[in-house]
Amino acid sequence: MPRPASAITRSRWPIHVLIGVSIVAAAGGSVIHLVEGMTGQAVAGFVLVAVVGVAWRAWTYERLQKAASLVLALCSIGLLAMVDALGFPMVFTALILLVLDWGIWLGIMVSLLISGLMVVLLYQIYGDQPGGASIIVGQAVTNTIQFILVLIVAALLRAYNAQHAELVTVNAQLTEAMDASRDLVLATERARAAADLHDGLGHQLTLISMSLEYADRMREKDAELAWDEVANASATARQALADMRLWVRALHPARLDQLTEPSSFEAVADVFRGTGLNVTVEVSTDEQFDARQTLFAYRMIQEGLTNALRHARASQVVVTIAQDDAGRLRLVVADNGSGNSEIRPGYGLRGLIERAEALGGRLRLQHPGSLGGLDLIAELPEVSS
Repeated sequence: MPRPASAITRSRWPIHVLIGVSIVAAAGGSVIHLVEGMTGQAVAGFVLVAVVGVAWRAWTYERLQKAASLVLALCSIGLLAMVDALGFPMVFTALILLVLDWGIWLGIMVSLLISGLMVVLLYQIYGDQPGGASIIVGQAVTNTIQFILVLIVAALLRAYNAQHAELVTVNAQLTEAMDASRDLVLATERARAAADLHDGLGHQLTLISMSLEYADRMREKDAELAWDEVANASATARQALADMRLWVRALHPARLDQLTEPSSFEAVADVFRGTGLNVTVEVSTDEQFDARQTLFAYRMIQEGLTNALRHARASQVVVTIAQDDAGRLRLVVADNGSGNSEIRPGYGLRGLIERAEALGGRLRLQHPGSLGGLDLIAELPEVSS
């Protein structure tokens, strides 16, 4: 798994702005020294600015970040000595990068080192002047406050970076778990489909084969009996064909990205109407579904229609999609089929119950239902627009 990007790497423009301002300030200080005739300091300042540019470019590559932040810190100290106060922006920016890459303690030590060097420089300038001590102390206190504020900002960025990295790791683990769960669901669904095909279509094809073999043996002995068996085989074949059409329609891959509006679930109903089932979709909400609600509604309607055909032998199904005054979504799939009043949810219904609970809602079964058969009733939290 790739290493998560840092907070700065993911949002580079603020640091680009800081480093740009720092380079401009340092270059401006070097130009001032050049104009004032301080050629040595000016040249040294320009060289340090060039090194800063190279180090910043290197810092954008993850493998070189730690080394580059150290180079930036050293260059910032040099610029502070060469261009005076105009080197402070570079010092603060380098300090932030140093804390992000190496930790708060190294940032504190570098801050103390720079503060000490500045006190020495201020003493050399103001030590012999009247009131020099107060100037040195005042400047030292100001610098200390500035460094503390910069260190606090850097520490917050580092904490945010660590939290983000943890969240990325957890998200990657959840994604892997979801992928594994999805593969398991697909494998289970395939096994269930294979078993149903074997028990249903396979049995019917076996009956057809046996009927035709028996008719072949009896065609000379008892032609009428042979033709009766051919008729039985023909009826079984028609039933097998109808069952196969049901499977094809039930497994038809609807486009979920086109099912965001409740009225669009007519497309799911159309898939089943070709089987002779009378499907009505009643919609009383205009709210759009989010991705999870769309997937749940699609699976629930598909499962309800499939069960109505395969198990309840229903002829009519009514799909109701509504929203109550509190904004809760209510889905109902009702059929007029016949079946045992003691309903034992299979794999598909158990999966729907778990999906509803994961969405913060619930799914329940009611028998007899509004049409005399089975009602699948799902109640979900407020619809996400």
